[in-house]
Amino acid sequence: MILLTWLVSLALNAPGQLSFDSVIQLLEGRSGAYAGAHPPLMSALLGFFDQIVPGTALYLVLSSALFYVPLCVLVGGTERRSAMNWLAGALLIFALVTPLLLVYQGTVWKDVLFANLSLSTFTCLILAQRSDRPRARIALVASAAILGALAASARQNGLIVGLFAAVALGVMMPAPYSMRRRATHALVWALVAVGAHFATHAAIEVTAARPIGSGMSWGLTVLHRYDVAGIIANGGPPFPSSPVTSPESEHIVTAFRRDYDPSRVDSLMSNGEVAAYFREMNRVPGHWWRMVRDNPLAWLEHRAAVFRWMVAPPDVRRCLPVWLGVDGPDTALAALGLEREVRPQDVALYTYAARWFETPLFVNATWVLIALVLAGLICLRKAGRTGDMAVLAMLASALAFTATFALIGIACDVRYLFLLPVACCGALAHLAHAAPQMQGEGEASARSVGQ
Repeated sequence: MILLTWLVSLALNAPGQLSFDSVIQLLEGRSGAYAGAHPPLMSALLGFFDQIVPGTALYLVLSSALFYVPLCVLVGGTERRSAMNWLAGALLIFALVTPLLLVYQGTVWKDVLFANLSLSTFTCLILAQRSDRPRARIALVASAAILGALAASARQNGLIVGLFAAVALGVMMPAPYSMRRRATHALVWALVAVGAHFATHAAIEVTAARPIGSGMSWGLTVLHRYDVAGIIANGGPPFPSSPVTSPESEHIVTAFRRDYDPSRVDSLMSNGEVAAYFREMNRVPGHWWRMVRDNPLAWLEHRAAVFRWMVAPPDVRRCLPVWLGVDGPDTALAALGLEREVRPQDVALYTYAARWFETPLFVNATWVLIALVLAGLICLRKAGRTGDMAVLAMLASALAFTATFALIGIACDVRYLFLLPVACCGALAHLAHAAPQMQGEGEASARSVGQ
């Protein structure tokens, strides 16, 4: 059934749903000129597969394989399945046919790539613990390090996945091993992952047509401006040395409050008065830090409002619940030989997806709750199973990744937290696995997972 849903997703979405970001990244990959607004990994992958088969079809197969293949592997097992196994499997299939998974796995977004790489990382650790062959365990643990490095390369805050995977690797080692040895194995794994991360970036840099810009610098600029805008909109003074009641301050405050939107940064940055204010403030060193330091309550109010829109939006339709079709800048479309397009199946998919907009499916808080419930079920089982610790670490990494957006969120798009439903699907697949309890052969396979 999992393979069937994969084929259905490919048939409905191929060669892929392309938004503004997707088109820009495909152009970057094809030309080798990276603008720096996005981590270059996905653009490089798009460019690599585009050289083999023009377009995004081959990339889409790879990206979705990083999701569906791990699920098939995790579910596998020849032992007799319990009622819990069958229930988890049924819930997994139900999740896979919802538009959140069916459409997103056909959308060319770095958020999808990152989530799928994260699932593959923890799946390799689970398989390493299940295996009784030393060479296979070493290969799987090494593969997990490489996949974790790629996940960190796909999103700046994706480093969290690697950190939790390293901790899981150390904890999964059985009791006879000392804490020092556990920490050593985890550290070595992390160093391999870090090395793979920098090697990936270096390889992309070497093949780039020009030096890659600093996406981190660009992202921090947008974030700092959004934070300053939120502070002013929530009562903070726009100028540290000028009272809010001064005519100039009142004028700026009125402009910020009129266009400030905690659901996304876009509308604020299109305001000419706001842009002029930031051009002036760019010449003031440390302006963002002083605004946060002097107005902590206003900053916290702004951050809380932004995070609320990300996890429990009052209107999910404002948070781009799905994207269907092909669209982007005219120049980029022309350079790629693409046209704006919405196919009949895209219309049908949107109609299907729209029926779920009023349900909890596209609300990220729903998946936070599901992740907690699944973690609780795994912890409360009477007997532990091989791989439980890796699955718990995967769910914890998804929750921690979500928490980072309390500080760095700039828009409520559902896709930013796509790791949550992907991790939940991985946990359901693990619960559906008919594995022996660790008191038997499972314990034997666990003895050398870190070696």
